[in-house]
Amino acid sequence: MKKLMLSLLLSGAMFAGFAQEKANIKENVNHDGHRSGKREFKLDKKSAEEIAQLRTDRMDQKLKFTDKQRKEIYSLQLDQAKKDKKNFADRKAAMEQMKKDRMAQREKLMKNLNPDQQKLYKESFAENHKQHRMRKSEDRPMRRDRLDRNNKGEKNSIEVKKDITEKNS
Repeated sequence: MKKLMLSLLLSGAMFAGFAQEKANIKENVNHDGHRSGKREFKLDKKSAEEIAQLRTDRMDQKLKFTDKQRKEIYSLQLDQAKKDKKNFADRKAAMEQMKKDRMAQREKLMKNLNPDQQKLYKESFAENHKQHRMRKSEDRPMRRDRLDRNNKGEKNSIEVKKDITEKNS
């Protein structure tokens, strides 16, 4: 009887522990299925030295470096972190420039349109934007799942959408 009670108690404790662990995992996943929360390596928030130190520490925990190895790995990580920060800054600047160019192009286009055309253009732009948001927010299957279905002869999500639009037309 004591053994039965002890085994039930232990299994209950294990079950409770696993349930809490899964709840924590679910909290860190947003509606798109991506991890959320604080990220350790946000390039815009940390200096290259901090990033290199964090990366080196993480590797050192698993690989147990010697002092010499730790210094060499830190220097490699520092070089990579500096390159990453430069690339991030370049990419951010390029994105800002593209956004400015698109806005300037849209303004030039609007100047050449009459008021009725401008209204139609704005409606079309709003509809395209709405459809883009809807496509982005859909629960799309992972690429691996689509490949598996294609290998089995099943239709992928694009083919299903085409069938639906053809039926509605």
